[in-house]
Amino acid sequence: MISLGIPEDDISPDATREEAGLDSIAVVELALVLRREKGLAVTEEEIGAAATVADVAALVASR
Repeated sequence: MISLGIPEDDISPDATREEAGLDSIAVVELALVLRREKGLAVTEEEIGAAATVADVAALVASR
């Protein structure tokens, strides 16, 4: 499990990235963690293009 310090109860699938606390710094950190710890080729640009938490999850699941 990856933790960026955002309480799980505060996140819903339809929340925007910003509502979930995924600002530009968190997007970079998430992409780095996904590459280093999970071996997933996900770029900051791809995460940044995702509109909602569900979109980010779908992106990760597709890899």
